[in-house]
Amino acid sequence: MAKISVVLLEEDRYFGDMMSAFLRASEYGERFTLRVFTCARHGSQYVEQLSEPFVLVVHESMMPLAEAAYRIKPGCIVILSDASLSEGILEYPVLCKFQPLDRLLSRVLAHFNEFAAVVPLTGRRETSICTVYSASGGIGKTITSVHLARQLAIRGERVLCLCLELLPSREWYASDDDGAPEAFSQLLYYAKTNPKLIGIKKDSLKRKHAHLKFDYIPPFATGSELWEMNGGELRQLLSGLSGTGDYDRIVVDLDSAPLPCRTELFRHSDQILWLITDDSVHLAKAREQLHLLSAEQEADPRQLLRKMTFIHNKSMGQPLNDWSGYGLSVQAKLSYVPEWKAVRKTSEMFSPAFAEQAASVIHAKEVPAGVDR
Repeated sequence: MAKISVVLLEEDRYFGDMMSAFLRASEYGERFTLRVFTCARHGSQYVEQLSEPFVLVVHESMMPLAEAAYRIKPGCIVILSDASLSEGILEYPVLCKFQPLDRLLSRVLAHFNEFAAVVPLTGRRETSICTVYSASGGIGKTITSVHLARQLAIRGERVLCLCLELLPSREWYASDDDGAPEAFSQLLYYAKTNPKLIGIKKDSLKRKHAHLKFDYIPPFATGSELWEMNGGELRQLLSGLSGTGDYDRIVVDLDSAPLPCRTELFRHSDQILWLITDDSVHLAKAREQLHLLSAEQEADPRQLLRKMTFIHNKSMGQPLNDWSGYGLSVQAKLSYVPEWKAVRKTSEMFSPAFAEQAASVIHAKEVPAGVDR
C-alpha cells in the first residue's frame, strides 16, 4: 500500500511533535509519512518539489498561502482551525485542530481519497466477518461482541464493530461528536446509491472506542432504517467495508429479530457465534430459530451449520438441561460474571477473563458445528 506524505504547516511545534509520535505508535503509520514546517515559505517550497501523493495540512494562522499552493490538485489541501466547528468548501475543508488525532487523520484520508486519488489508497488486510447472535434478547450479544473486539485488538488485529440491533446498547458505543447518530444512515445511503464510495466515506464516519480501542460505526439513529435494509444493501455495505483492506475482522452484533438482511449476513459471515443460555424456554426458541434459518438457506443448510459455534453463555458449570433434546450441543462456554450485577456504567463492565474466553472461541473452531438431528 502506498503511503501519503502529509506536509504540516504549523507554528505550534508541540502539535507537530504530538502528531509525529502518534503516527509512529499507531496503525496510521502504515498510511502516512509526516514532514513538519513551522515556516510557510519553506513548506511551500518543499511541496513544489514533491512527486509522490501528498496532502498539505496548513494551520489557519499561516493563511493565505502563496498563489502557487492553490495550483495543487484539489483535495490535497486541508486547513486546520482552532475553532470547534468544521467549515469551508469541499475542495478546501476546514478541520478542527483540537480533536482526537485518529479522527483528524481519518478525515484527511477520506478527503484525499474522494477528491485527489486516482485510485483510493487501501490496506492489504483480508477481512473475515464474525456475527454474534442469539434467538432472543438479553442473552449477552453486545457485551460479548465488544469484549471479543477488544481482545482481538489487544492481540494485534484491526477490528471494526457493527451494531445491527433495533434498539442498540448505545452506552457501549457512546459518542459525543458531531454527526455520529447519522453515520450508519450515511453508509446505508451509499450502499443504495453508490457502493464504491462506502470505503472512502467510512474513514470519516468511523470512530475509535475511547477505552476498548476497536473501530466502530455509531449505530442507527432509528430502528426503522434497519428494518428497511435488505440483503442486497447489506451485501454492498459489507463488501465496501471489507474492500478497504483496513480490517482483519468485522464483528457484527446482530439483533434477534428476523431482520430482512439476516439471511444475507449469515451467508457472508465466516463464523457465527450463537449464544444460548441454559434455560428451557430459550433452548426451545433456539431450536425453532435454527430450523427456520436452515429452511431459509437456498444452498445446503449444512454450509450454514458449519459456520456456527453454539456457546453456553452465563455458564456456571455443567448445563442443567439436556441440550441434545433440543437438537443442540455445547461447543464452547462463556462464564457468568456476577460482578456485572453491581455496576453503574459500561466502563466498569470490562472483564479481561471474559474477553479472553470470547476470543478463544474464534480460534478454537476446528470442526463443523455439532447439531444433532
